[in-house]
Amino acid sequence: MRFRQIEAFRCVMLRGTTAAAAVEMHVSQPAISRLISDLEYSLGFILFDRRKGRLQPTLEAVEFFASVEESFLGFERLESVAERIRSKEPSQLKIASTSSIASALLPLALKEHKKYFPNERVTIQTESVAQLIVKLQASAVDIAVGLELPELIGIESETIGSARYVFVARGDHRLATKDIVRPQDLANESVLAVDSSLWSKISDSLAPVKHLIRQDIAIDTSHTGYAMIAAGMAVGVVEPFAARVWASQNIITRPFEPEIYYAYGLAYPTGSRQHKSLHLFANTVKQVAKRMPEFEHFK
Repeated sequence: MRFRQIEAFRCVMLRGTTAAAAVEMHVSQPAISRLISDLEYSLGFILFDRRKGRLQPTLEAVEFFASVEESFLGFERLESVAERIRSKEPSQLKIASTSSIASALLPLALKEHKKYFPNERVTIQTESVAQLIVKLQASAVDIAVGLELPELIGIESETIGSARYVFVARGDHRLATKDIVRPQDLANESVLAVDSSLWSKISDSLAPVKHLIRQDIAIDTSHTGYAMIAAGMAVGVVEPFAARVWASQNIITRPFEPEIYYAYGLAYPTGSRQHKSLHLFANTVKQVAKRMPEFEHFK
């Protein structure tokens, strides 16, 4: 089992096709196929089912990929540390963010940031909160922006503000006429469930009417929730940021009571060097957040 074989396997898993993996690795498509076949021979099990010219990962491939990704994160950490030792100024600013923040706050902050670092390469990785934590602890990113993280080994964080979550529905929904929506108003409605312990406040607020509502659609990202709402499949109590993106899709938001606030923040790998670009970007994010109406509470 050789590193190049593992690299080819990882590229195919991440990019989806041998053609895309070949472009990523700067080799031919047949070379990728040979590397995968040789790796399968070394491992003693099949990684992909070949169906009509497409590769479908096997269950064994998915299980093996989890360990491969852990190894590569460790390698990326070494690369990141070496880069920080070489220079205070990175070749690029690596940002990880949750999807709602990536579509609302980040464009505003980066537009301002680029005035001072117009030639800096910026990489944005949209991740779940769990993946943000993994990448921060592996030093695979310089900074993460999203829900404020609890105290965790290998991560330093600071608050940028708190946002009040809102009731969201289609503009033609019966509750669109209300100024404030409360749990009892949701009787007989299909209400989005949230598949994350981080959003427990939402579930707790709906507990008194649990027997009166339907929750047959569960989401783990708010953009998915907004898509379901725009299709008329449900209503929900979700973060307010993505409403900017979905406003053209006949989406309305209303205050929800009881009030639900979640804190948002910046996070960094512990001990990371606060180079000039990163320091400025962090300050820009905080200043932009203060100007956004979605952020109501600041510490």
